[in-house]
Amino acid sequence: MGARAVKVTLHKADRSNWRAIMKLELRADQREFVAAPGWSLAGCLVKRYGDEFEYVPMAICDGERVVGYVTIFANPNSADDYWVDDIMIDSAEQGKGYGRAAMNEVIRMFAREYPRCRKIQLTCFEANVAAAALYVSLGFRKNGRINEVSRQPDYELADAALEKFCRSPEKSPKNSADG
Repeated sequence: MGARAVKVTLHKADRSNWRAIMKLELRADQREFVAAPGWSLAGCLVKRYGDEFEYVPMAICDGERVVGYVTIFANPNSADDYWVDDIMIDSAEQGKGYGRAAMNEVIRMFAREYPRCRKIQLTCFEANVAAAALYVSLGFRKNGRINEVSRQPDYELADAALEKFCRSPEKSPKNSADG
């Protein structure tokens, strides 16, 4: 029996979904890797990385059900200052392909909403082996920089690896339930 293809949608955090986002939980062994939803939402509110960025916290939904959240920030005046700040799938929903499906949607959203975007970046804790493997499978590569705050490696998706996502959704790398 084949695994069903997972389809998610991204919805900006708002009055209709913020409570569901706040109820999401990480596994205990993941809490050091990802900010809790409240911290992530607060960071957007105070523009923690500067005023030049647009901050977009979003619910990751399977139909009407919130299964995770992601926060991105973007400098629309640049070609390479586009970041996945936090991404989290609820502990009860992990292992079902939501992380891969969400990252595919986030990357396509960057390409669609920010035409100047030529590079997407993120930081991944070295001990977060599963997340790092997912990012690498999508085309992200370590860029040799260490994040100033977390002291962990930064990754980037650029050039041909990013261009793959700018085509039709069906051609995105491994757009399946195995992530």
